[in-house]
Formats: sequence, C-alpha cells, structure tokens
Amino acid sequence: MTVETFAGGRVALSFGTTKLDLHPAGDEYEPHAADPAPGSADFCLVVDEPIRAVVERIESAGVSVVEGPDTRSGARSEMASVYVRDPDGNLVEFAHYREPE
Repeated sequence: MTVETFAGGRVALSFGTTKLDLHPAGDEYEPHAADPAPGSADFCLVVDEPIRAVVERIESAGVSVVEGPDTRSGARSEMASVYVRDPDGNLVEFAHYREPE
C-alpha cells in the first residue's frame, strides 16, 4: 500500500487497482456522505458503460446526481465519474475508465 497525494491535498491509500480516499474528520472533502462518521467510507463502483449512459439510467430510476459527471484521478488512471447517495445518505461513485486510444 502506498500513500498518494492529489490536487488540493487529497490523500489516498493505493494498492493494486484499488484506492481508498481519506477524509479528515471534521474537514471532509466535497462531496462526502450526508453525515460522515469516523470509520465510515464512501465507495466507487467501476462500470463498463460510458458515464453519460450511467447518468441516464440513474436519473430514469429517480435518483438524483450529487456531482458530476466529471473527470477524476482514479486508482488505475483518469476516469469519468458521477456521485449519487444511497438511501442512508452515503456517497456512491460510479466510474468509467476510458479505453486507451
């Protein structure tokens, strides 16, 4: 596991193709869970579909997009992602890695 620092001072723990973003308690990065608590974690699901198609599916199911779509630094490389909240207010990220050109 290695420590990585990203734009704006965000810190993550990376191992293989997985990355855990660390949020400082009381000074969480945006976006974050509706009610962040020590020991909790937001999570990211990698999807095969382009992110615009994911947004259409999410919105057609009546789920509101919290943020995105945007381009972000993922565990593997640059990715397109969008954030939503689960029924408990936790933050869920859907991410799509572009195919190499």
